Amino acid sequence: DNLHLPMIDRLQKPVISGCSLLLVPAVICVLLLIPAEPLEAQQASRSMDRDTLQTGDIFRYHMRLQEVEDFDEVIYPDSADFGADFVIRNRQVITDDRGDSLIYTLQFFGVDTQRVPELHAGLREGADTLFVVIPAASFIYEPRVDDEEAELRPLKPIFPFLRNWWPWILAALVLAAVAVFLWYRYRDRLFGQTVAEEVPEPVAEPFRSPLKKLRTKLKWIETSYKKPATQAKAYYTEIGDAFRTYFELTHHFPAMESTTGEVIRELERRRFDEEVIRLTSSILQEADLVKFAKHQPNESACRDVMEKSLELAGRIAETDRTKIEELRNRHEEEQQRKLTEDHRNDLG
Repeated sequence: DNLHLPMIDRLQKPVISGCSLLLVPAVICVLLLIPAEPLEAQQASRSMDRDTLQTGDIFRYHMRLQEVEDFDEVIYPDSADFGADFVIRNRQVITDDRGDSLIYTLQFFGVDTQRVPELHAGLREGADTLFVVIPAASFIYEPRVDDEEAELRPLKPIFPFLRNWWPWILAALVLAAVAVFLWYRYRDRLFGQTVAEEVPEPVAEPFRSPLKKLRTKLKWIETSYKKPATQAKAYYTEIGDAFRTYFELTHHFPAMESTTGEVIRELERRRFDEEVIRLTSSILQEADLVKFAKHQPNESACRDVMEKSLELAGRIAETDRTKIEELRNRHEEEQQRKLTEDHRNDLG
């Protein structure tokens, strides 16, 4: 029997090795199938109260985050995350035992967008922040303006100008020149004394604050348009141009020749106050709706846009205080230099 033991050991070793080779992959598969505790256990969902939107429509966007009670802070999406096509009118956070619900009241200003973009909510715990993805929400865009091409109006006939007026115009100019010459030559005889020419003393030009011009313009608009809804296009155009002129005079970029999107991007690039950007975007986009999308606001909407304009002017007065003071100092230095040069020229 002892003679057969080595043979038995040699036969058993390959069997054990083969079992080991089969057991290792099985253990790996079992480990892979066991679900590890996910780092991002939170779930996010969203819904809209409308599936069709037109430019200028206001709708509710409902967002729910679950299992957020273990985190120190929840960072919700803001106006920059929604993009330029959506403006946040209001938002409300509701907390219950299942998580947080955030209800946004949004106004849509797009013309070719068909979905609310994908958003990210931040969950902060200590120094770490976990971002949860809120999927994009699709909707159907319905344009306000008909796509049918308008019929071209017939060209009006070209009327010839009457050339026989030119001799009379030239004769009138000659007579005016002769009358002026005679006046300066014989005025001493007519009045009996020489009229002394008074040379005005150079005076420094006062500084005209762009902020004061903006507020004066808004006050004039509010006083001039008693019923703004009947002249909505001119009313909204005056308000939008008042702020565009202010940005040109104070921050020196071509706001009057820029689109609303270009103005907002320039304000964001220059790191303007977020409230200034939000109010400016709302006012200019509402003006675009009235001017280009045939939107007809009522008296209440016209009063609301004036209240927002006055609020924006007050916000600008706070954030641009240093900028206005720099412009004032620069103007006074320039005027002082100009007066010094004029005085030197007079002495020379």
